[in-house]
Amino acid sequence: MATVRKNQSNLTAQEWQALINALVALRGLGNPTPRYGAFVDVHVRAMSMSGMSWGVHTMQGMVGRNFLAWHRRFILRFEQQLQKVDATVSLPYWDTVQNPQIPAALNAPAFVSSWGLIRHWNPSYLPTAADVTSVNARTTFVSFQSALERIHGGVHIAVGGDNPATSGQMAGTNSPADPLFWLHHSNMDRLWAKWQQANPGKNPPNLTEALKPSPIISGKVSKYLSISTLGYSYA
Repeated sequence: MATVRKNQSNLTAQEWQALINALVALRGLGNPTPRYGAFVDVHVRAMSMSGMSWGVHTMQGMVGRNFLAWHRRFILRFEQQLQKVDATVSLPYWDTVQNPQIPAALNAPAFVSSWGLIRHWNPSYLPTAADVTSVNARTTFVSFQSALERIHGGVHIAVGGDNPATSGQMAGTNSPADPLFWLHHSNMDRLWAKWQQANPGKNPPNLTEALKPSPIISGKVSKYLSISTLGYSYA
């Protein structure tokens, strides 16, 4: 059965609890590997000097040529691990334009404390509807990806803060340590999928490049073009 990723604002209390339970389980021993920490580690490595050649992010002179394909694989692989804990779980998306507040279920004091999260919420950094409209108006993949990566960074800063010395997880290389990461990148993936529908055939120029690092990240860029082929959709 195909996975349907829903707007987080439409999740029922039961769906939220199932998601949170699966997130917590993936952090613990005795559950399927790779566990939560392995995903955080891969993202940290992707933003290190040794991982810059993977082209995951635009940083220090390196262009994030694989920003969208890499993260599509990354969050899909994470979702698959959650589903090994609970097959009913899917990754919701957080549309920060439509809902410019941290989802309440992931912002309860008990949740934040139990995860050891540091947040410096400042919604002024969130992209606006006009920002998203501008990104969607791009007519080549390269320009679209670059513009989307730029506005995506505002959400990380809005949650984690803009002071490198005191910033929370979402503003750092270990951003997947904050579960909001997965909802945010699910939304970025959703926006790409929508753009693909409006711009058929406009694909990344490096379709034969193999994504790294294995085993969490694998396959060529061309494998991650169709979300229906990958087995999921957005509602």
